Amino acid sequence: MPGRRTVPVDPDLCRRCQIDPPTINVRTEPLCAACFFKYVSTKIVKRMESFRVRHRDPGRERVLLLPLSLGPCSTCLLHILSQHLQGQAQKTGRTGFRLHVLYVSSPESEGDAAVFEKVRERYPEHLCSTIPLENVLACDGVSELLQRQNPSPISDSEESTSTVCPAQRLASLFSSLPSPTSRTDMKAILQRKLITTFAQQNNCEAILWGDSTTRLAERTLAETAKGRGASLPWIVADGDALHGIPFYYPLRDLLSKEISSFTSMVELPLDDMILREASKPAVSTKNTTIDELMRQYFESVEQEYPSIVANVVKTTGKLCITDLGEVERQSFLCYEWPSTQHFDSTNVDHYSPKPGSKYGRDE
Repeated sequence: MPGRRTVPVDPDLCRRCQIDPPTINVRTEPLCAACFFKYVSTKIVKRMESFRVRHRDPGRERVLLLPLSLGPCSTCLLHILSQHLQGQAQKTGRTGFRLHVLYVSSPESEGDAAVFEKVRERYPEHLCSTIPLENVLACDGVSELLQRQNPSPISDSEESTSTVCPAQRLASLFSSLPSPTSRTDMKAILQRKLITTFAQQNNCEAILWGDSTTRLAERTLAETAKGRGASLPWIVADGDALHGIPFYYPLRDLLSKEISSFTSMVELPLDDMILREASKPAVSTKNTTIDELMRQYFESVEQEYPSIVANVVKTTGKLCITDLGEVERQSFLCYEWPSTQHFDSTNVDHYSPKPGSKYGRDE
């Protein structure tokens, strides 16, 4: 049996096409611009297999919500999916889904409206919406929950919370939180709640989050450090989520640095539609949030050791998503366990919390 012939590879040319000189190193491969664009778009489109044209029900158009943060990742996702939909329309005359782009504004992002308007102009085929973050107070149960956790978020000079505008109530809530980490955490939770509520109200089938491998790795360690590691399968994996609407992460196979390079190398650069945050070294860890520490760590790791970042996400993806009914059944661990009662794992269904305890009720 003759041996397999090996074609010599010219190290001065693109590793894949062997035609053009390389313009960027991707992991361990030097690629030309054309092969790099194909690499990025293929990674994203492959994650959208569930929404192909042939999987679309006749007479029913699927709508997917794409939250836009005006960062490199979500903007790159919008650009690639726009091209993907144009290709579907040219080949089959129809598309597998329709995008609804959403931007959540906040008081500190007043100047972002002009940037979002550029997004509308460049992608007029998509429905674009913007809503202020304070609208989350109108979501079911949010205002009551915050009031219960923080009974006096407004100063005594105010007559009542009903007479205070939502923006002021939200600002008072953030100012009452004790640390930068808690403020950043609260903002992320409220944004997620607002986005999922918007998606459900507008009959969206799923939410496409623009989180890269690097971002998902950051979230994995940050949530674990905050004591919420049990929630990881629902917030970093594709599929069902706790909010009642599926989450998908089409950028989960791409590093942040790869996406940043892509936005600058496309034929019509996306830089004018992106708000880039300058990485600032921490002067004092006291005022640095857990999320910022994780971001600084993985920004340095992905430069030299991209496989470590990818392994964090792949390992987290192996975690099984527990059925919600099973989660509720296991919630007995949160109860105040009587000091005189011996723990019997075979009799957990018969345990009830102490009357009058923090988690029990006196009937």
